[in-house]
Formats: sequence, C-alpha cells, structure tokens
Amino acid sequence: MTTLTTLTEEALTGASDAAGEPTWLRDRRLAAYKRTLDLAWPDSRADEFWRSTPFAQRLDVERDIVAGGGSDSPASFTADLDVEVAMARIVDGVLVEVTVPLAMVAQGVLVTDLSTAAAEHADLVEPALGSLTSSNSEGTGSGADRTITVNDAAWTAGVFIHVPAEVELDAPIVIQVHAETGGAHLPRVLAVLGHHARASVYLEHTSGADTDALVDEVVEVIAHDAAQLDVVSFQQWGSHVDHLALQKVQAHRDSRIRHLSVTVGGRTVRFLPETDLIGPGAETRPLGVYFADEGQWFDLQPYVRHLAPRATSDVLFKGALQGHSRTVFRGNIFVDKDAVGTDTDENNKSLILTEGARADATPFLEIECSDIVAGHGSATGQIDALQLYYLTSRGIPREEALRLIVTGFFREVFGDVDLPGVEEAALTEIDERIAAADLSRFQVNDASLKDHHDE
Repeated sequence: MTTLTTLTEEALTGASDAAGEPTWLRDRRLAAYKRTLDLAWPDSRADEFWRSTPFAQRLDVERDIVAGGGSDSPASFTADLDVEVAMARIVDGVLVEVTVPLAMVAQGVLVTDLSTAAAEHADLVEPALGSLTSSNSEGTGSGADRTITVNDAAWTAGVFIHVPAEVELDAPIVIQVHAETGGAHLPRVLAVLGHHARASVYLEHTSGADTDALVDEVVEVIAHDAAQLDVVSFQQWGSHVDHLALQKVQAHRDSRIRHLSVTVGGRTVRFLPETDLIGPGAETRPLGVYFADEGQWFDLQPYVRHLAPRATSDVLFKGALQGHSRTVFRGNIFVDKDAVGTDTDENNKSLILTEGARADATPFLEIECSDIVAGHGSATGQIDALQLYYLTSRGIPREEALRLIVTGFFREVFGDVDLPGVEEAALTEIDERIAAADLSRFQVNDASLKDHHDE
C-alpha cells in the first residue's frame, strides 16, 4: 500500500491513467510530487504557521492512502429542507454519488467528478486547479507546505463545481466527505463562479464512530466579478479523526464571500479558511463557531489578503471549551501597499466552561498601506455570573440558564447567516454537547456580580 511518505511517480502515474485523466493533469500531479521531495513535513519549532500545533505528536502521516472500500455516508442535514439541493458524496476516497436537480442542469450548472471534468471541461478546470495552492509566493496555501502539496499530487476523489455567469442559485450545493475506513483520505474540491453568479456550497465532514483517519483536504474557489458565494463547512468527525483543511477563495472585483466554519468534531483539526481579495471592491466575511471537548485540539487560522483597493473584510470566530481541550485562533490580515481604502476587522471570543481547557488567540495585522481602516481584538473568559443571576432570579433553573447563556453566546455569529438549515444544524450539534456536559463543573466569573452588588 502507498502512504503519504512513500508516494512514487509510478503509483501516481498508474492511478491517473486508471482514472482516465488527461495528460496535463497527470503532469501537474507529477510536478507537485517533485515539490514534495524538496519539502519536509512541518516542524512546529521552526515553521511559524505550525508553531501552535505539534505536528509530529498529533498527526500521523504514515497511513495508507484510502481509495475505496467504505460504506455509504449518513443522511445530510439538508434532507429535510424544502428546497432540492445538488449533492455529491465522497466516501473513502471514491465519489459514490452525484445528483443535480434538473433546474440547475438547465441553467448550465456543473457538479461532477473532478477527474472527468479535467478531461471534458479542460477550458474551465486547467486554468483553475492548483492555481491557489502552487503559484502564490505568500501564505499557507503557497505550495511551501508539504501537507498541501501532497494533496496537489495525490488527491483521490474530487468534485468540480461550475456556476455560469449570471446564474443565481437559491438551493445549496452540498458536498459530503465521509471517512469510514482508517487511513489517509485526500479529498479535493474546485469551484468556479462566473461573473454575477450566486451560489451556496455546503461541505459536510463525517466519519464512523471508531474510524481512525487523517483527512488532508484542499478546497479551491474562484469567484469572478460581482459573484456572491457562501461557503459553509461542518466538521462533525468522530473522536479519532485528524483533519487538515485548506479552503481558499480568490475574490475578484466586487465579489462578496461569506465563509462559515462549524468545528465540533475531530481529534485534531487544523482549519485554514483563506481569502485573497484581488479585485477592487471585493468583500469577505469569515465566520467561525467551535466547541471543543475532552482531548480535542482545534487550530483555526483565518487568513485574508487585501491585494486590491477598497476591499473589505470582517472576521469573527467564537468558541466554547470544556474538559482538557485546546483551541488556537491565529487570525491574519495582510494589507498590500496598493490596497488603498481597505476596511478590515477581526475578532475572536472564547468561553472557558471548565477547568483544564485552554484557549490561545493571536490576531495579526500586517499592514503596508497607511490609507486604511483596521482593527482587531480577542477576549477569553468564563460565564458571566451577572447573566446567570438575572436568569435564575426569574425562575429559570440554573442548568437551563447555563445552556441558554452558552447557546446565546453563539447567536452573534449566526445573526449574519441566513442560509437554509445552517443555523439549526449548528445549534443542534452544540446543544447535544451541552446536554452531555456536566453543568455543575461549569466555571462562572463572579467578578461582574460582585461589582453589581457593590454599586
């Protein structure tokens, strides 16, 4: 079997030929493979972008690459929606199902196997695939990270999405990635939106309860002029899955991007939602919700690069932690010297529920232009005793009051999301974790209550 460290040109060539991929794609895989030979696996002591997550201690790359053999994936949370969604399911490195409503087909929307699209729609795929992971000289998606380059070379199942210019979709496009078999999973997604197109893409990540796997995922999205895109990513893994994810968007002139990540599952999750604002007037709103429990380690690194004038970004990530868990927020806003008129802000807020949890936050601003508006901040604390007092004094039982406070903590994020089924699905996951928690262990900040009585 082939592992992430024992890849060979022969194995890649054989897999590419067996999939019927065109010559240009096979050559691109081999070029990426050669780049991996020049790269070491990340070193948390030397690599700035990896210093928060001990790579060797938490991630095992000596795993066989999985390309088939699993069962079907669970039902999507969109199953009960009133709208008919497009659906693509990746199970254990195989694209097992693609369904596209006739209404979308009539509009020219493509949701298909990436290898097939590379042969049948080379004019769309060839200029885009890998363009955000190998051609830039800055950022974590630059091809200077072996965990990303190995996906460039050896991705197994892939999905290609194309929404033509002027087409506006009301129903989401759903991609499920399910890991049932242990090993290394390498899913790939490429989405291209034409000018003035509008779409929503939901990514659902699930696994078997006992599946022990490493999922190394790359998602590339290109949003052309005035396109509107919502990307929602649910990390609902089992407790033995490690997830490395780069989800990178290139935003052209006047495009509008919202990106919401909901991270509640997984053993180690290193999640990189990145946006390059390359067109004047482009706008992005990266949002994140996370709930970490015993033994979980979440490393969340939103990265926005302002490369054009008058672009805007507003980053907000909120999380809660309990048990011996660890979260890291490393937000980075880069403003190029030519990005005049930039307006940007980033914030992270974490709620420590029990003793033993640890939340680190490092919001960065890299500014090369003076004619901008920029801000950043972070806050970490416990449940406010004053809020708890007000609720319990009105007859609400203490445990129910604690649940209301934690759930209400996340409402600020979902206030910016008006997508079918998203808020309900996210809050259901959070409610289940609160319901399973020992609320008697929740820590309360009594300082606010003391100050209130002193007045």
